[in-house]
Amino acid sequence: MTLRPEQRRLALGLAVAALALALALWGVPLAEVGAAIGSARWPGLLAVAAIFLGQQGLRALRQKLILDAAAAPLPYREHLSVLCVGFLAINTLPGRIGEVVRPLLLLERHGLPMGAGFALVFVERSVDLFATLCMIAAAATLLPPPPGLLDLAPGSAEAIQTARRVAWLALPALAIGFATVLLGGRRLLDRVLPLLDRGPARWRSLLLRLTGFAHNFLDGLQGLRRPALLVQVLGLTAFTWVASIWMFPLAAWSFGFGSLVGYAEGVGLLAVSMLGGVIPGAPGAVGTYEAALRGGLMLYGISGPQPVPEGASSMDAAAVAFALTLHWWVYLVQASTAIWFLVVDRIDPRALVRRAREALRASALPAP
Repeated sequence: MTLRPEQRRLALGLAVAALALALALWGVPLAEVGAAIGSARWPGLLAVAAIFLGQQGLRALRQKLILDAAAAPLPYREHLSVLCVGFLAINTLPGRIGEVVRPLLLLERHGLPMGAGFALVFVERSVDLFATLCMIAAAATLLPPPPGLLDLAPGSAEAIQTARRVAWLALPALAIGFATVLLGGRRLLDRVLPLLDRGPARWRSLLLRLTGFAHNFLDGLQGLRRPALLVQVLGLTAFTWVASIWMFPLAAWSFGFGSLVGYAEGVGLLAVSMLGGVIPGAPGAVGTYEAALRGGLMLYGISGPQPVPEGASSMDAAAVAFALTLHWWVYLVQASTAIWFLVVDRIDPRALVRRAREALRASALPAP
């Protein structure tokens, strides 16, 4: 039986997830991990949930600011609903299907063109990447490297300096690229379209769709040409990321090693966890997130059979429990908000996924 390309990608992702999860659990009895999870301090986990819910609220506000400048304003509650459902799709569905859900909901429920919906995704991904690079550059410049990293790789100090230089060089490159699309995108489109129009006749219908999509996409960006709005979007993004770092020290306190993980270590763990989230694998970064986070904890000395400073669990068991709980506790909180909106707004998730698949297939370019 021949697998379709999306089936092959899913099978490869599941294999990567299984291998990464095995590495994350390596050498730690599941009974010890279960005991560590069972003894976790709930106030810390509830604080993690509160920070994540606040993060969702800020992201919905950012979405509203971006879209209100491009179309008729919508109530904040509508943006929160679309954001929660869309991010559940991104964290659950394979491939690129999840990224289509928010633009699709905005089109079906509020008449926003798909191009403008994807402009929202483009802006969010760009400013989030910019914030990530800022954190990496700042951490590599201002914070000492994790003690375990120097022991594991004596030449890592040079690697950190290289990462710092790359991050500082990537920041202006990203800013220039974003500004080029924002300020010169329509001029570039007007120059490219006549060239495409000279192609084969079978490309004409596709060209018409792409032209409409591109114009709607650029319309969705126009509001950000106002400096005040751009500053608001960047400020919300920065505040969201800075606040999110506190989830790591709070989760560490919940599992008994809060004295080893402060805000500075949280910056490093956030960077490591984001790396685990972008490694190609199963939907929701299953396995890769846990493996990356356990590796990050090892760099800060949270490993080995000795007990944690403030509990009875071993360091290894607490590290695995930390990684599993931080991943799936946050996922459960996010999924709960999305399910609430799915029920209250009477959104059929199966039909939504089917329409997202159809929209994704319709956007695929035909072979020349």
